[in-house]
Amino acid sequence: MGVVPQTINGKIQFFETHLPVWAKDPAAIGLTPAQILTMTNDVAQARADYDAAQAGRSTAKALTQAQNDSVSVMADFGGDLIKTIRAFAETTNDTGVYVLAEIPAPAPPTPLGPPATPTDLAANLNTAGEITLKWAGTRAGGTSFAIERSTTGNTGPWTLIGTSEERSFTDTVVPRGVDAVTYRVIASRAGGSSAPSASVAVLFGNSNTAGESSSGEGLTLAA
Repeated sequence: MGVVPQTINGKIQFFETHLPVWAKDPAAIGLTPAQILTMTNDVAQARADYDAAQAGRSTAKALTQAQNDSVSVMADFGGDLIKTIRAFAETTNDTGVYVLAEIPAPAPPTPLGPPATPTDLAANLNTAGEITLKWAGTRAGGTSFAIERSTTGNTGPWTLIGTSEERSFTDTVVPRGVDAVTYRVIASRAGGSSAPSASVAVLFGNSNTAGESSSGEGLTLAA
């Protein structure tokens, strides 16, 4: 470990503390009065420059904060003026306002297009004979879901039995006297409709297990 500290202020303080001791009798420690004088001047200069630098940093910090505050105020008010200009252009239906103000006109909204196809469709038959469907899918852009049912398998024909704003639906009027019902879901919004989801079937029989059919469609067996 060195004798002199490593920090700038630590170095200055070290020599400020030791110089008065060394100056009492320089010859006794192998130094000369001239060396003490030179070191005294060096320490004084170092202290003055250090203090000036510290003051400069404080001033710079204060000036930087003042700069940031004034720029923020300017930008906020300027943003409000731009909003006012755009509102005036819309109210007067005059796109020339943007030219005069030398600001870009708002870009036309980009159509969202059709939503993604719903996935992970699953069916659950409860003791009341109702079938609850749940699936994954986007709700962006006001997407809603159409639920279709078939009693003749996943090739249809399909009957629309309802729509939902949520990612679930309960079929409360399940057909009687059929071997199975099959469901699929289609997502729709202003930009169009998705492809139908993979279907899920509920089979009515004596088994009470669940699995996957050989075609890969969802399959629920109900007692």
